[in-house]
Amino acid sequence: MPYAIPKNIRYEEKLLGPLTVKQTAYVGVGASIAGYIYMMSGLQDEIKTAAVLVVGLLTIGFAMFNLDTLLRTYVGFMRATKKSSWISPAARELLNIQSIRADAVYLKDKRILGLLKVRPINFGVLSAHDQDTVIYGFLEFLNSLNFSIQITMRSVNLDLEDYLRHLKRRIVHRDDKVALAYYEHFAEYMRTYIKVNRINDRHFYVVVPAAKGKDEKTTVLDLEKRCELISATLGLSGIVSERMDTHALINFYSSYFTETFEIFESYISPITLYRKMWKQAPKHVLNQAGPGVSPTAPAQQPQAKPPE
Repeated sequence: MPYAIPKNIRYEEKLLGPLTVKQTAYVGVGASIAGYIYMMSGLQDEIKTAAVLVVGLLTIGFAMFNLDTLLRTYVGFMRATKKSSWISPAARELLNIQSIRADAVYLKDKRILGLLKVRPINFGVLSAHDQDTVIYGFLEFLNSLNFSIQITMRSVNLDLEDYLRHLKRRIVHRDDKVALAYYEHFAEYMRTYIKVNRINDRHFYVVVPAAKGKDEKTTVLDLEKRCELISATLGLSGIVSERMDTHALINFYSSYFTETFEIFESYISPITLYRKMWKQAPKHVLNQAGPGVSPTAPAQQPQAKPPE
């Protein structure tokens, strides 16, 4: 009967009884230090005993419990970058971005990229004929490419707060008490359902590289033509795409490091959202807030959900 030999077997030669070479070295060094402290140093007996005890415990830790590995892991963790903003050098080093201008991303390795944001379609609810149209249109899109692209997906927390606030403003403007009571139950149900089921929203992007070996102006124009070609060929299958401009690209990359989230295809901060909400609120709602409340100075900052 054949016997499968397990993989990832680690074996170390024994040097001193059950001790490996590494363990023997630690024991030898520890015993030498402890012997020197006890026999040669002119310390008091109590201090000698304490020092020998500490050296003995460290020797046991290094020899038997891999204390050296734990220390290396801890030091590496403490020296690693744990929190970074989008403008910090660590974030720029991670993203490999040199600059963002002319609706393009300039990387440090001399590549220039353009990003298309794609609006996904619900393929499952389409009829069989429409599904075939999408499939053959996408095949036509793939066959039309003579350069490499990257299709990426980003998963973010689904946030309906802006929609719920807009709905509540409309109800308050109508002064409908019954509808407002129904709204409170509906809003609480939606928040609980999203939180319990951890529902995420998925965004899709097409990364388009520019051709190499040309001057910057020609490269930017060539990148624009490539993006237009991809948008046109994707449209054959009913997939709508839109190129992200410089402002959208900056907000897109910064949203990975700051507490921003997406509303109507733009990334905004919580303070910006709050000011926008107050500017769009009806006048009688602002009056109900009291004379001491300023539309541009919110009393409490709403919570924003960072992307995953």
